[in-house]
Amino acid sequence: MNMKKSIFKILNAALVTALFAAAPLSASGREGFHDGLDSALAAAKKSDKDLLIFITQEGEDKLSTSFMDSVCSQDIFGKITASYEPVYMDFSQASFEKTVVHEDDADQEQKKANDAAEIMQKNSRFAALINPEFTPAVYLFTREGYFVSHLVLKGDEDGQGFLKALSDDEVKLNALRQMIEKTKTGKPLEKVSAIDEIFEATQPEYRFFIINLVNEAISLDKKNKSGKMGKYLITRTEYDAMIAFYDNNAAGAVNAYVNAAKEKFLTAEEKQQAYYMAALVMVKSSGPESLPMIITYLEKSLSAAPDSANAGQIKENLDYFKDYEKKMNEAGAASKSGGKN
Repeated sequence: MNMKKSIFKILNAALVTALFAAAPLSASGREGFHDGLDSALAAAKKSDKDLLIFITQEGEDKLSTSFMDSVCSQDIFGKITASYEPVYMDFSQASFEKTVVHEDDADQEQKKANDAAEIMQKNSRFAALINPEFTPAVYLFTREGYFVSHLVLKGDEDGQGFLKALSDDEVKLNALRQMIEKTKTGKPLEKVSAIDEIFEATQPEYRFFIINLVNEAISLDKKNKSGKMGKYLITRTEYDAMIAFYDNNAAGAVNAYVNAAKEKFLTAEEKQQAYYMAALVMVKSSGPESLPMIITYLEKSLSAAPDSANAGQIKENLDYFKDYEKKMNEAGAASKSGGKN
C-alpha cells in the first residue's frame, strides 16, 4: 500500500470532518429516501436492491436543488426505486438547524431533533470516509454496503442524463456482484482468494467500506497461508485509526498503528509505514511534549526498512525533529540559566 496514500487518508479525514461538522443531516430529508445507511441496508436485506447515496447541500448549492428536483420527478424516481434503495444526505445549514434542541420545544420536538442529531453523526462519519469533494455527489453501493462507484456527474444533468450515468456504472455493479457470490462458497483459502479479488478491484480510498470482508479474510487465514495478511492488517489498522481520529481519539489512532507494527505477518515496509503513521498522527494531534515519542516512532520506522523507497523521506523527518528537540532543550536551558542570574 502506498505510504503517501495512507497519509492522505488520515489527514483528509480531519478536513472532511471539519467541513461537515457544522452541517449535519436532516432526519426528514426528501420523501421516499432513506435518511441514512442503517435504514437503507436493513431495507436492502429484504428487497435485494442495491444502494444509491445522494449527498447534497440544498439551499446553499443551487445545483444540488435542481439536480434533486430532476431525480425526484415521478417518472425518474420510480425507475430508481425499482432497482435501488435511495439514501439522501443533505449537509446544509437548514438541515443542521433541525438537529438543534430548544428549551421551549415540546418533548416530541426534542426527540425529533435528537433523532436527527444521531443520524447526522452517522452520516457525517460516512462523509468523512467517502470524502465528497463537491455537491451534488452520487455513490453506488451494493446491498452489502460495498463501494461500487462515484457517478461521474456535471451536476446539471436532467433526470434522463442521470439515468444514463447510472446505467454506465451498472456494469461495474454487476461485475462486483459476481465477485461477491464467489466469497460465499468454497474452502477458507478459496474464500480469501475471492475476497482478495474484491479488495484489488476496489480503489484504495474506498476499501474501508469492505472492512467486514477484510476482517473475514484475517479470520479465515490466521496462519497467513495466502501470504496476503499483511495488507489486510494494514487496511484494518487504517480503518481503526480513521475511526479513532474521527472520534477525537488521537491516542487510539496512534495505538492502532503501534500495535499493527508488532504484527508478525507485516513486511518490513509495512511495519515502517505503521510506525511512520503513528508519528504522523502525533505530529498532527499533539504538542512539543510528544517530541520524544515522535522521534522514537520515526527511529523505529527507519530501522524497520532502512533501504526502502521511503527511508530517505523518513530520515529527513527524523533529522528535522531531532534538531527541533535540540533547539528546544537549548532554549529551555538558556531560560533556566538566565533566571538564576
